[in-house]
Order: sequence, then structure tokens, then C-alpha cells
Amino acid sequence: MFKNNTFKIIAGIVAVLVGMALYAGVNGKLTTFPQELLGAVAVPFKQVTANISGKISVWKDRTINIDEIIAENERLKQENQELKRKQIDYDEMKIENEQYEKFLSIKEENPEYEITSASVIGRDGLDKFYSFTIDAGEKDDVKVNDVVLSSLGVVGVVVETGPNYARVATILSPSVNVACFVSSTRDTGVVCGDSLYSNDGNTVIKYLPKNTKAKVGDIISTTGLGEVFPKDLLVGTIESIHTDSSGNYNYAIVKPASEIAEVKTVFVIKNY
Repeated sequence: MFKNNTFKIIAGIVAVLVGMALYAGVNGKLTTFPQELLGAVAVPFKQVTANISGKISVWKDRTINIDEIIAENERLKQENQELKRKQIDYDEMKIENEQYEKFLSIKEENPEYEITSASVIGRDGLDKFYSFTIDAGEKDDVKVNDVVLSSLGVVGVVVETGPNYARVATILSPSVNVACFVSSTRDTGVVCGDSLYSNDGNTVIKYLPKNTKAKVGDIISTTGLGEVFPKDLLVGTIESIHTDSSGNYNYAIVKPASEIAEVKTVFVIKNY
């Protein structure tokens, strides 16, 4: 009988029932044990199910909401571009306002000048002396040899005019000659461009006395001699001083007060 499989099964069931009865007698309840047993068995399955559910939720967010994410990203890009554009407009307006404030200052300091403002609208890419074209011309009473300034100092002279434009040769060009003096010594000379120095944005004041006391950092201004440049316009500062190859006079490399290659807004002195 003990070797019979049916007996073994029945004995196992009886043992389980007896165990449950004993557990119930000790704890005073019958349903707790099988519930706890089933709960213990079910925990790993619940954890696996929760993990799978979480991953499905993440996958759902990534796939179903991807269009919303792309649209939001595009909206943020457009907002960023708009903010950049507004910043550029603000910076340009700020610079323009500063230029006009200096323009008004020049007018107040020199009421005898007839001045018009203009914008640089083109540059000659082949010209090593940085000539450029402005949007003021004959309709604005701009003429050849009118002096062109930036808010910082002399830039050049008008060499050609049209109905609504004018071409300007800069003080970096050998064709432009300006009678000038050194602020500290009152030594006089002539500022004219030189291809050896124009690439660096510099010009030259020639014919300084051989015994000049001029030094680096001295200011160079116009003398007012001649019929083109008014007196006391700022040209630049001395970068270095040298003796001419003939030994008869000195010359100095001059850094213009204006960034000739970068100037965007200028003022034209008319009818001087």
C-alpha cells in the first residue's frame, strides 16, 4: 500500500490539510496561510509585470508623442531665432543712435559746417585702400572733394558723385593728401597713404622735421591749409617714427582714428 502512487497522493493531501489545520489552530484563522503562500509566489510575477508596463509606457511616450516633441523643438528654435534677430536689430539701432548723437555733437561744435549723414552701401573689393560708396549724392548737394568723417575722425574725400550716391577715397590712399600737424610739437607734415602700410589699416605723415620731438601716441590733426579739409579734424595717432631714406626728413606711421575698413556710417561736410 505504501508503494502505491494513489496512496502517496492521498497522504500528501492529508498532510497539507493537517498542516493548514494546525496553522489555523495556532493563528485563529484559516485563509491567511494560502493567501500568504500565493502572495509570496505572485510577487516576482508582479515585479516583472510592473517593469514591462513601465517600459511599454516609456516606449509609448517616445513613439506616440514624438510628433509633439519635434513640434515643440521646432517652436523653440523659431523663438530662439526671433530673439537673435531682435538682438541684432537692437544692437544696430543702438549703434545708429550713438552715431547720430556724435553727428549732432559735431554740428553743435561746428555750426559753420553743413553736414549730411550717409551710410556705406558698397566697397571696392579690389582696392587695397578700402574706397567705398555712400548713399548720398548730387540730390543731397554732395560734391567732389567734400570731406568724409566718421564719428571718430577723418575718413577720406568724395572723388565721384552720382544722382543718389558718391564714391569716397580714404586717407589710406596715396591719392589723398591732408595737411596735418602733430599735437605735442606743432610740427607740420602731409598725411597720405602708402601701399606698404594700408593693409594694416595705417597711413603715413611725411615731411616732419629731421629734429622733430614727435613721439608715439601723439595726435595728428588737420591744419586747415588748402581748400578741402577744415582745421582741427582728428586724423589719428602716431604708431612709430622713422627717418626717410634721403635723410632729409622724418615720417611717422599713423593709426587712423576711424577703422577705415569697417566704417558703416559717415558724415559729409558740404560746401566748405
